[in-house]
Amino acid sequence: MGRDSSDEARRRAASAWLDDARADLANARSLSRHRDEDTAPFAAAFHAEQAVEKGLKSLLIWYGIDFPPRHDLGLLLGLLPGETMAGRLPVAGLTVYAADQRYVAGAANPMGLNERPTWEDAEEAISAAGNAIAVISEDLAAAFGQTRTGDHTG
Repeated sequence: MGRDSSDEARRRAASAWLDDARADLANARSLSRHRDEDTAPFAAAFHAEQAVEKGLKSLLIWYGIDFPPRHDLGLLLGLLPGETMAGRLPVAGLTVYAADQRYVAGAANPMGLNERPTWEDAEEAISAAGNAIAVISEDLAAAFGQTRTGDHTG
């Protein structure tokens, strides 16, 4: 029974992280749809990156794999078990929107004015995030299904 309760706790935690990932993806899409002088492509791209990051972390939580508190999609991808489809997603480049774009200010560049993403860049990030969340959702559904026994009979 201890294993079942542990599986259920991990299932709830992984599901909560995936829900948060979907919310970030919805935020990115909303920002992109409602562009005005108060919205920025960076914000949409940031939420797209966060969607992928939280989605990958949902898988890691399910598999019981610890991860460091860093914004590094390449690192998270490398921690995933080989059987996941998500481990092969081409999303590591989105990390720039969570780390490099946020923490650029310094003496050499006090305003943090490095190259900012365009709306086209943000749309590409949102598209990649949408694909990633779909794949991660499939991976979790398959993993959740593997923990059930006898549930498939009518």
